[in-house]
Amino acid sequence: MKGAIIGFGNIAEKAHLPAHRNLGIDIVAVVDICHKRREAAAGYGLKTYESLDELGKNESLDFLDICTPQNFRLEAVEFAADNGLDVICEKPICHPDDLDEMVRLVRGSDIFFLPVHNWKYSPHYQKAKEIISSNGGRLERLVMNTLRTSYGTGNEDWDPDWRVHYDISGGGVLIDHGYHIIYLAMYLFGCEFNRAKLNEIEFFEDSKIEKKVNCELFFACNDNGSSCDSSVEINLEWNSDKREIKNVFFEDNHKIELCEKKIVSDDDEVFEFEHALSGDSVHGEWYHHVINDFIRYRDFKDDRYFNEAVKVIEGIKEIYSQVNV
Repeated sequence: MKGAIIGFGNIAEKAHLPAHRNLGIDIVAVVDICHKRREAAAGYGLKTYESLDELGKNESLDFLDICTPQNFRLEAVEFAADNGLDVICEKPICHPDDLDEMVRLVRGSDIFFLPVHNWKYSPHYQKAKEIISSNGGRLERLVMNTLRTSYGTGNEDWDPDWRVHYDISGGGVLIDHGYHIIYLAMYLFGCEFNRAKLNEIEFFEDSKIEKKVNCELFFACNDNGSSCDSSVEINLEWNSDKREIKNVFFEDNHKIELCEKKIVSDDDEVFEFEHALSGDSVHGEWYHHVINDFIRYRDFKDDRYFNEAVKVIEGIKEIYSQVNV
């Protein structure tokens, strides 16, 4: 199986490429508009191209691994769909403004599309899911907090501040960190949400980029799909005085706290982990599981993974639509 990485920034270099190579997958080329990033890729023995057209003229591939900022992802997926190439795609799968066209391209093709929802593979959330299931699987409420002192910067060879340029990112802390929380909430509840509500939002001065958000999602977890009382409250900050992830899970008769390196239940049972959730921004050790799932499921063309990513962005768009309403 031969693939190419589209966009050779920090996440591609530090997580995707090492995971592919450790699993014996042949990454033969990189496409990047930045000359310095192409030079970096060449240092790993990879062929490099400035454009997708050049890639298509010179390489025979099975898949693309898309690691660009989100405003470039639609073009790469269009290239994949036109050429019958399966896709691994970093989150969020596209700029919010591109969602409808992204859905049309993927659902109108026969490609397999796997979004990188890597936090579901963390031992912390897998253990939380196990505890919830062992208690009967009935979550009532989640409170999920991701606090950061600033936004994450990109590779210095291109534009390290691209996350606060709306045309590139499509939003701030909600689409960056909130995206993870939304798919994690669906994973923990075992169902999709049916409504999103914005409670509070704070923007950088003279900017469309938000630095603080409080919002809620409401879930339809009953067998008949009707609304129930289950919900998640999401608190996100890019202007906190600390870097921390803290979550509280409420079940019928249980309370579970997950904070960085440990899970503590209300009966004082403690589960500790080697690495903190906020230990770094790459979490390269989780990517092996993502790529293994890509190998495992690509022949089945299962669309549930793409549908999950679409639902996340639909929720984000619903929250943004409530600004100033």
